[in-house]
Amino acid sequence: MPRVVIPRHVITALRRASTAPRFRRPETNAPLPIDPSQPVAEEAPPNPNEAAIVRARKLPLLGASVFAVGLGFYCLQLFIAARQPCTNPKVADLAEQKDVVSRYDYTADSFDSEVGLSEFLMGLNSTRKTLSQKCHGNVLEVSCGTGRNLGYYDIEREDSRRPAGKVDSLTFIDISPQMVEVCKKKWMALFGSKIATLKPDLSVRFLTGSALGNMPLAPNGKKYDTIIQTMGMCSTPTPVALVANMVKHLDTSNPDARIYLLEHGRSYMPWVNNILDQSAEKHAELHGCWFNREVGSLVQQAADQTGLEVASERRHHAGTTWVFELKPKAETVSTQAIVSAKATEASTAPEGWLAKIGWK
Repeated sequence: MPRVVIPRHVITALRRASTAPRFRRPETNAPLPIDPSQPVAEEAPPNPNEAAIVRARKLPLLGASVFAVGLGFYCLQLFIAARQPCTNPKVADLAEQKDVVSRYDYTADSFDSEVGLSEFLMGLNSTRKTLSQKCHGNVLEVSCGTGRNLGYYDIEREDSRRPAGKVDSLTFIDISPQMVEVCKKKWMALFGSKIATLKPDLSVRFLTGSALGNMPLAPNGKKYDTIIQTMGMCSTPTPVALVANMVKHLDTSNPDARIYLLEHGRSYMPWVNNILDQSAEKHAELHGCWFNREVGSLVQQAADQTGLEVASERRHHAGTTWVFELKPKAETVSTQAIVSAKATEASTAPEGWLAKIGWK
């Protein structure tokens, strides 16, 4: 085999390559060279509020979780209650419901705090305002309670921005003297320092009495143009008679006369009615009202008996909140107008010669 001779210059090149420093890839995490001509930036101090910010971000999530758990538990309770049969099948019968109106004598001072939040969440304050703003002329509020409609009536005086309010007088009546007293105090709290903003000839009266009996006429000696009641049919043992008595005090000869009702009662959903029936007795004992009545049929029955018609009926909250507008029928207006004209004619007719000598 022939001998391979490696040239000397190749051997020399290999020796130099083995002793030369090896190339190293620069490290990616190596710090950049510092330019001595540039100022060195100082590190920002730690934020002492960072922990508080983190906690603040957790609070909404925690609150939402608690709310979701509470809502789920509430829905579970409703589901269980809806599945259980009512133990008293006659609990919705008017004849079986005892009179609990006296409860308001003991709950007057705490009534607003008990119902305020629930009415706010259900939007009932807005409904109260809508009905109260429709009232005009001489207004009678029946079963006024603590005066939860007081701030909504159109009673402001005329100024450059608006005409005078539509309400000429306000008469509040309730069977509970404690409720009427709270209503008076609330009126003074709302308008005691604002008398100058009200209509100068506005008449306001607070009366204690039953809405089932004779109620005073309006300040002008006539019947009322508007009668309003909110959450009153649930508290009386005779709701039909209550509405019928309102009609007796309404000026039915006026086609613009109105009765406005805001009530709560039975739903159009059977499972909701089952829940109402199960809790009706306890609710009546605590709050003095039966909220499981068939309000629609009761109002219609009263309207049929008195010559009124239901001009509007609306329901909310699964049908448990009822809003009514009642007005005189056309034939009722005509009849009452004739009766009023004859009464006026008789009162202004000159006396005959028999009357002058004492004969009637």
